Amino acid sequence: MAQAQLPFDLTLEFVKDRKIFGKKVADFQKTQFKLAEIRTELDITQTYIDQCVAAQNAGQLTAVDAAKANYHTSELQVKAAALGVQLHGGAGYMDEYAILRQYTDAAISRIYAGTSEVMKMLMSRDFLADDYEPFDTRNF
Repeated sequence: MAQAQLPFDLTLEFVKDRKIFGKKVADFQKTQFKLAEIRTELDITQTYIDQCVAAQNAGQLTAVDAAKANYHTSELQVKAAALGVQLHGGAGYMDEYAILRQYTDAAISRIYAGTSEVMKMLMSRDFLADDYEPFDTRNF
């Protein structure tokens, strides 16, 4: 989550300061909408992560639930970093801006600790099983 949050923070700071066509980048509606989308995903994901922590503390976190968290947070990190590069414009490809490093580092998050495809296999085996128990029906 921290690796997904950082590109958002860097981008938010940048768009509040950077001006284009006489306006701050943050003043453009499309910028606001894109940031609102990522902010919502970050907040919802944090809620799921918090539930996973509660499950782990109760000794009930399954490998499948951990795979869901791993898959989603790594994909969200990539998404947040890619949006950050886009909203930085040409500056997003300059070494002087930390968003470039976030973007390049995000790519590996889909691979280490198991590729996104492996995480999807774990998840699908679970929900296709006859004894499937949805996460939201469990009581931690």
